[in-house]
Amino acid sequence: MLETALHALPKKSARELRVLVLALDAKITARARTVRVDAPDSRWWRGMSEVR
Repeated sequence: MLETALHALPKKSARELRVLVLALDAKITARARTVRVDAPDSRWWRGMSEVR
């Protein structure tokens, strides 16, 4: 959805927004906790089975 908005904006505005988005994305990625998919006993996996 954000990618669509970036393509719809004028080039200068899209470039400015992309800089902001990339900086925010870097912050989010740096704080993200890695969830191992091969650990079915983790809380994350137990929660997924309850959602279904």
